[in-house]
Amino acid sequence: MHLLFENVGPNLVKLWTGTFKGLDQGDGNYEIDAEVWKEIWEETAAAMKTIPSAFIRSLAGGSSKFIAEAWCFWFAYMAPGLLRGRFADSKYHRHACQFSEIIQTCLKFALTIAEIDELEEKIVDWVEKYEEYYYQYCEARLSTCTLTIHGMLHIADDIRFCGPSWVTWTFYMERYCGFLKHGLSSKRFPWSNLNNRILNFAYLEQLRVRYDLSEELSMFEKRGKPGLSGLGQSQYDGYPRAILRVPYRKSHKPEEVIRALVAKYISEMCPGLSAKKALLLLPALMPRWGNLKIVDGDSIRAAWTTLMRGEDDRDRTFVRFVKQARHGSQWVPQDSFGRLEDLLVCKLPVSKTLATLSGKMCLFAVITPCATGGRDAAEKIVAYSHMHQSLVVDLQAISAAVGRIQTRDQWVIIDRSAGLVKPEMVPSAQDVDEAEELE
Repeated sequence: MHLLFENVGPNLVKLWTGTFKGLDQGDGNYEIDAEVWKEIWEETAAAMKTIPSAFIRSLAGGSSKFIAEAWCFWFAYMAPGLLRGRFADSKYHRHACQFSEIIQTCLKFALTIAEIDELEEKIVDWVEKYEEYYYQYCEARLSTCTLTIHGMLHIADDIRFCGPSWVTWTFYMERYCGFLKHGLSSKRFPWSNLNNRILNFAYLEQLRVRYDLSEELSMFEKRGKPGLSGLGQSQYDGYPRAILRVPYRKSHKPEEVIRALVAKYISEMCPGLSAKKALLLLPALMPRWGNLKIVDGDSIRAAWTTLMRGEDDRDRTFVRFVKQARHGSQWVPQDSFGRLEDLLVCKLPVSKTLATLSGKMCLFAVITPCATGGRDAAEKIVAYSHMHQSLVVDLQAISAAVGRIQTRDQWVIIDRSAGLVKPEMVPSAQDVDEAEELE
């Protein structure tokens, strides 16, 4: 964490802003004008409204207040889009994106031997380019070659010997000091407070071991198993990974345009059934939910609930999903992104024309797709400038929440679903259910 996010990353920004140890650009052309940097930080701050709070705490305070967590997120997810087209020579942007790829690889939960070898090659290539672009093989610029740049060359070997980075990035001493800190209640006798906290928990540990009270006297609270934990939420058969949460409208009657979208989806799933006939089979009422919790995943809000929220609320209505795109005579799954408009419960009648959907309780998601052309934002920079017409998909098609950054009249997708560890450098806030009554 300290190597990449508190040393290498901030030093790169200092180079790009022309504030690194009094050095100029030398033979390079990597500095970005102050006015452009002002725009970049303004776009970073504005993006906090369109990035879910579960992704990162607010970065609106500016880079001077960034900690390791902030630099990690900014370089891994925001910098590639924000810096695109900002450098006079695009090679510096490619180099910055390569640094982002290195970070994302280090954040993976599991790594194969081949991936570690590839990471090592990528780091060596990045360091060599760093020396070419910034050191420029000039003795007067030797200060650009800090020890932390050399330290990057050892990352791959460290992973080979110790496992993925998350294994050793837990900072046991810092966590334990934070645990002791909760016992400080007296400014006059702080050391007695610390002594008593250690002693009392030693007593509890002995009681736990002697009398088999592991759960009752657990020193640290453990998160419960995923699932239903109270009123105002529900799960449905056939959707084991989806928990629907309030607000809930039992007597919801969808608009005709939404009913037509549902009928179109059903007709595509049932060969020989036209959308017009499918429309006649739909129930008059389709209960709607306002929030979706993916088990072991993200919490997502339907856009229809946004009028109930405050202006400062952070948007978590955009999702990654799979839609079926027609290629010739076949339907091909396509990675897509869009705004979740509604969550509908539809009980279909028993009918032969409905084939496998006959008599089934279906959960439908109404989504307005972004015009991203089927590109995968988890693998490359994906931007869009307009939206397509709304469509309906099965709820299981949604896989994750995504964030967005608006930069120069485009929106860049932030997708962190590529098998990465989501580092929690501070305790995450628990999900807060909507203060809505069931109807």
